[in-house]
Amino acid sequence: MRRLLVPLSCAVLAAAPALARTTKTDTVTATVHKTGRSGTALVYKGTVHSKVFGKGQVTEYLYGDLTGKFVIKYAKGVVRGKSVAHLKHAGNSGVDVTGTYTLTGGTKSYRHVSGHGTFTGHTSQSLQSASFRQRGKVSF
Repeated sequence: MRRLLVPLSCAVLAAAPALARTTKTDTVTATVHKTGRSGTALVYKGTVHSKVFGKGQVTEYLYGDLTGKFVIKYAKGVVRGKSVAHLKHAGNSGVDVTGTYTLTGGTKSYRHVSGHGTFTGHTSQSLQSASFRQRGKVSF
């Protein structure tokens, strides 16, 4: 029994760094513009700046019920998520947007990413362009 415990203990200790997760508070800003449609979704593309991940390129899919999904390509991997938005008419200046998001997965360095938070933003009256700021917890 003792011979089994030593290799098992070594295996657990060797795996511990791989199991360690980093959790941080992230703030992301994004500027996007409408590029077309994909099925029933409006498609937006643009640039994001994350305090945790750096600069990236985002593609967002926004559906008629104001749910959405997004894919952000960063230098060290991809982060995917989903969102739910709420709109408030802001007069002639456009539409104010608030909502929540959840990170659902990723690739490479971010293959085990998870997190959630809130966002605020503003879109033009024509829905052609928008800017957002999101804040929340991220673990990877």
